[in-house]
Amino acid sequence: MDEITPVKTKFRMEQWIQLIHDQQSSGMSVKSWCQQTQIKETSYYYWLKRIRQQACGQKIMTTQLEPDGPVTFAKIPINLGQTNRSPAAVINLPSALIEVMDGAALETIEAVLLAMKVLC
Repeated sequence: MDEITPVKTKFRMEQWIQLIHDQQSSGMSVKSWCQQTQIKETSYYYWLKRIRQQACGQKIMTTQLEPDGPVTFAKIPINLGQTNRSPAAVINLPSALIEVMDGAALETIEAVLLAMKVLC
């Protein structure tokens, strides 16, 4: 790539940033604004997309390369409940063992039983 292309691209990007800002502050719809300024709608949306991609890319790069401070992680306790509880009901079939724990939702129990009915 030649030396002029990046400069030209940056210049056009700055022009479009200003144009898009003008449209957004005009209070007009994109379609009306484009008709009034004789700019193709497809060009407007093309540059809007490029500007957004560049802004997101810079933000991602900035976040990855320049954190605000030291990165720390917090310990979050996980409550797994009682691991030594016994099931409220046990269904022992030749092809499966179903344990229903106390507090299981009725919908869950029904779904499991219907699935077992189809399989057995």
